[in-house]
Amino acid sequence: MWPTRTLLTRERWFDELYLWTEGFQATTMQRARIQLAALDAAFAMLEGERIERVGVTLSFGTVERCLDDLADRFDAHPLVAHRIVVLLRGSMERLRSRYRLRAFVDLLRSAQIPVGYRVSMPRISMELKAIDFLVPDFAKLLVPPSVRAEYWQDFTLEARVAGVHPDWLIVAGIETAQQLELAQDVAIRFGQGNAVRSPYVPPIDDLVVGAELLAPF
Repeated sequence: MWPTRTLLTRERWFDELYLWTEGFQATTMQRARIQLAALDAAFAMLEGERIERVGVTLSFGTVERCLDDLADRFDAHPLVAHRIVVLLRGSMERLRSRYRLRAFVDLLRSAQIPVGYRVSMPRISMELKAIDFLVPDFAKLLVPPSVRAEYWQDFTLEARVAGVHPDWLIVAGIETAQQLELAQDVAIRFGQGNAVRSPYVPPIDDLVVGAELLAPF
C-alpha cells in the first residue's frame, strides 16, 4: 500500500493498493483477473474497517472485458463504495469499446467515486486523448526526471494546459527531500513515495493472488 498524502499539510487522501506480476508476462485476461482480485481486496479492507480510503488501478482492457463484473462488485458494496478511488489507465488507440469505458465512468460518478487517470507516458501532454475523453477528477504521474526548478514549473504548466490543476495532481516516486521540496515549490498538492510516507503491507489476511487467478479462461 502506497499512502497518498498532501505535500504541504498532513492531510491524508487514500492509500493505493499495488500488485506486481514479476517473473512472467500476464495476458490481458490474467491482468483483468488480478485487477478484479485487487478490487475485492480493497472492498474487504473497507468492509473490515481496516482502512479509511483505498485506491485501485483498472486498465481500459479490464473495463472492456469485465464491465458487468465490475458493476456487480460496486453494486454489492453500497455502504463503502464511496470510499474507493479508481485510477484508470490505458491507450485510446487500443480501446475497442469506448461506450463501455464511458458507461463505467458514468457509473462511478453516479456513486460519487473519484475517477483518476494514471499517466504512463513521460509527459502528460502525450496522453491528451485519454484525458479529454475521461475528464478525470485527478491525474497521477511519475516524478519528473530533472531537479531543475524550471523543469518542474514547466511540468505543472503542462498539466494545467492538459486540464489538470496542480491541486488534483499526484506525483508518484518522490524519493528524496529535494524532489519533495521542488514539488512543494510548484504547489503540487499530492504525492507518493518514501519521502512522503513509506509503503506498508495491506491490512488484510487473505490478500493472495493465487494460481487460479492467473489461469486462462
